[in-house]
Amino acid sequence: MKVRDIASLLSADVVGNKDTQITGVGTIEKAKSDELTFVANKKYEKFLPTTNAGCIIVDSAVDIEKYKDKTFIICKDAYFCFAQVLRTLFAFKQKEPMISKNASIKESAKIDTTCRIEDFVFIDDNVTIGKNTTIMPFVYIGENTTIGENCIIYPSVTIRENSVIGNDVIIHSGSVIGSDGFGYAQTKENNHIKIPQVGNVVIEDGVEIGSNVSIDRAALDSTIIKKGAKIDNLVQIAHNVEIGENTLVIAQTGISGSTKIGKNVILAGQTGIAGHINIADGVIITAKSGVGSNVKKAGIYSGIPIYEHSKWLRNSVVVTKLGEMYKKIKELEKEIEELKKI
Repeated sequence: MKVRDIASLLSADVVGNKDTQITGVGTIEKAKSDELTFVANKKYEKFLPTTNAGCIIVDSAVDIEKYKDKTFIICKDAYFCFAQVLRTLFAFKQKEPMISKNASIKESAKIDTTCRIEDFVFIDDNVTIGKNTTIMPFVYIGENTTIGENCIIYPSVTIRENSVIGNDVIIHSGSVIGSDGFGYAQTKENNHIKIPQVGNVVIEDGVEIGSNVSIDRAALDSTIIKKGAKIDNLVQIAHNVEIGENTLVIAQTGISGSTKIGKNVILAGQTGIAGHINIADGVIITAKSGVGSNVKKAGIYSGIPIYEHSKWLRNSVVVTKLGEMYKKIKELEKEIEELKKI
């Protein structure tokens, strides 16, 4: 695309050569003369004098007056605009519709003629798959499952029985949707008796699930991932959890059973959440934090157990000085003992 075409796509202004041909993208340090890059963080502005990029997307706040030899696209949010370009240039393109002869599909399954079902897929009884959905090799889809339109299911995904998956859902390799919830009853002899998990998983429209994610089916009712939520790799979501709209769950987070998470929440990496609690809309939990009780209002929280992030930062500074403080206390105790003797 020419720079003018990219700017038109973004409804943005161009400063420089509008006819520069762009054939790829790159980082600001390594981009070539036919590649597009962006600057969304001030610390990367230092590379503007030396970058070879054919065009640079920048925020309107960036001072470009001293770079007369370069071409810029000016917009309000450079990062978002760059993402829009990538979505246009590198959007997933479904291959021709087909159903592989090497797939195993029960007669009662209903698969739209626009779907692509690749080798060694297993589709059980009464499965329904909507328009333009791609199911890649070695995917298992259990009975009575519904999958909507324009979904992409990558290789080696397991979707257990009775799952409901909406439109425009992406599930990456190795993930398991609808595995049994971790539910056991303990006997007087301390044996653990498995409680059948008879609910299901509901994944609403526009959800993306990373690789090697496990989402357990509900003991009763449904485990629900609401529309627009994004789940990173290696996340565990237990039975009867509800994750709100547009919430982000980052890698290695574990969410215990029956927890309700609001919309627009961010759970950073390795967050641990206890069961049967509620987290309000707009909450941000920072990495490696532990949530053991309800979070009732929006804000940023850190620590184990969590508390306000600003207080956690101040306390973290104190922690680094505990050794010195301990030494000082010992010295003061010694002085007090000597004063008592006097």
